[in-house]
Amino acid sequence: MPVTTGYKIKDVAARSGFSAATLRYYEEIGLLPESARTGSGYRLYDDRTLDRLAFIARAKQLGCSLDEIAELGVAWDGGRCGPLQDRLSAAVADKIVSAQRQIVELTTLIVELQQAAAALDRHRPDGPCDAQCGCITDVAMDITATSPQPVSLVVKASSSDDSLPIAHQLRGVRT
Repeated sequence: MPVTTGYKIKDVAARSGFSAATLRYYEEIGLLPESARTGSGYRLYDDRTLDRLAFIARAKQLGCSLDEIAELGVAWDGGRCGPLQDRLSAAVADKIVSAQRQIVELTTLIVELQQAAAALDRHRPDGPCDAQCGCITDVAMDITATSPQPVSLVVKASSSDDSLPIAHQLRGVRT
């Protein structure tokens, strides 16, 4: 396949959607190979650079970090789509798991915020905060609680702890 050489940075920026500063940065960190230069020092790019930028844009669209894209770039440099697809597929699978965990965490947060909002609406003392106002304690009742529960000042269980069932993470939620 013939390769066209000679795109200046402004042309590549216009064609790829990446700014000239981003293109220089990607070259600096190794996401793009070092560009050829004109006699006066202008960068020159080719069609392969545009293809690589299309791949970078797609990987970013799929949520890959620049470090992950750099790792995927090794497969890209191999020139074979199959190994690249395998690596990208594994990265996408990891992103799906991560997004599902975030959904669980956000769902839990929504329930906790709704409970806090309800608790704040239930009791408004005419003086300093007390154990029933919801400002200093978690007054949401779980199934076994008979009195307000103190607010935990410790970090919640890590979302990477797969040993906790979802039902445990959503404790106090009645369905």
